[in-house]
Amino acid sequence: MKTIALALGLATGFTTHLFAGETLRLQLEPDRDYLLAGSPQEVVVKIDLAAAAQKKKPKRTPLNLAVALDRSGSMTGAKIEKARQAAMGLVDHLAPGDLFSMITYSDHAEVLVPAQEVEDKEALKQRIARIRAGGSTALYAGVQLAAAQLEKHLSARRINRVILLSDGLANLGPSSPTDLRQLGRSLSERGVAVTTIGVGDDYNEELMAGLAEASDANYYYVKDTERLPEIFAKELGELLTVAARSVRIEIICPDGVRPIGLIGRPEKFEGQKAAIQLNQFALAQDRFVFLHCLVQEPQPEIARVGVRYTDELNGGGEEMLSGTARIRFTKDQKLANSSARAGVVAQKELLLTALAKDEALAEADAGRYQQAAQKLARQAQVLDQQCQYAPAPLQSQLRQEADNLRLRSSELQQNQYDSGTRKSLQSESWNVRNSKQ
Repeated sequence: MKTIALALGLATGFTTHLFAGETLRLQLEPDRDYLLAGSPQEVVVKIDLAAAAQKKKPKRTPLNLAVALDRSGSMTGAKIEKARQAAMGLVDHLAPGDLFSMITYSDHAEVLVPAQEVEDKEALKQRIARIRAGGSTALYAGVQLAAAQLEKHLSARRINRVILLSDGLANLGPSSPTDLRQLGRSLSERGVAVTTIGVGDDYNEELMAGLAEASDANYYYVKDTERLPEIFAKELGELLTVAARSVRIEIICPDGVRPIGLIGRPEKFEGQKAAIQLNQFALAQDRFVFLHCLVQEPQPEIARVGVRYTDELNGGGEEMLSGTARIRFTKDQKLANSSARAGVVAQKELLLTALAKDEALAEADAGRYQQAAQKLARQAQVLDQQCQYAPAPLQSQLRQEADNLRLRSSELQQNQYDSGTRKSLQSESWNVRNSKQ
């Protein structure tokens, strides 16, 4: 195990601290340079983890991959055709050392391809080509059976992933978002992640997104069936460029700092400590969380952050890095007010925009369209204000998001709220909250 806690310098100011391991880089950045001394002050710290942008990975980690494909009656036609095409394209890009299995589910789940090393690709594709649609949607059973295939060869030396595709409501077996979240958490504890792909406008997005989030995998909303091969290729591309796995972030606030929470994330603090488990990082992937806390005493240290991970670029061993977020204090009110770090504040507001969308969805689901519209319109105004202070690279993103909020608000004011609108808003929010833009 290598332990690295090396501050590389002040990237954009003295409160930005960069700590680098060989594969992951940790950056800690408060949303301002100074706090006003003399009274408790709230501060937000951006905890940013990024993987190395190595152009060519020396040796990729072998896969243990299971596809669970919905073949219920609603998949008839272009959906099942494109799903078969996407799965066959996936097989084409697997290597001989990879393990592949395939489950189909309708009234019940069945094993189409038992877990096996990828050798005869044409034979595998012939089996996939014979899939036909018909019946109900036993989604839970499909995930369970796919996971069972993975567990025959479960290994910390492989990437263990289920890719679940569905276009409809789970109507056989456990079918609530809570049921699927629990299943996702259980699988994650055993080293299995579940990527979910929702096709069209009839599936339960809370169920599909919750399952992916609980196991820290990916969630895709695919309105256009033609995009299925592209989505499968994108997912496989990420799996083939994994740089770090089993990433655990531990956050400790010292005495005198009261943690309020992690913005937009479900993890809770136990006393002064919290932990976040992330499944993996692909090459050049950047993910971040925002720590919200109350500094009650004038001390420079806000939080200590430690990261453990399996380093796939350097032999698969465990590596650690750690760092401390610090801030300065002043009695100068003007200096404190002017020390906000515009980039961090802008990114925080984009995350709060995702939460505003979630709140608007809850209002709209209850039929309160005007209240939902008002929430989105207010957040658009906040983004407009931030735009004048934000760094140039973020300004276009803020403008685009503000325009999107105004469009959604206008639709809601006219009571235009259908399944497609809901899925689009929910998918946008999910991607931002999970750093998956």
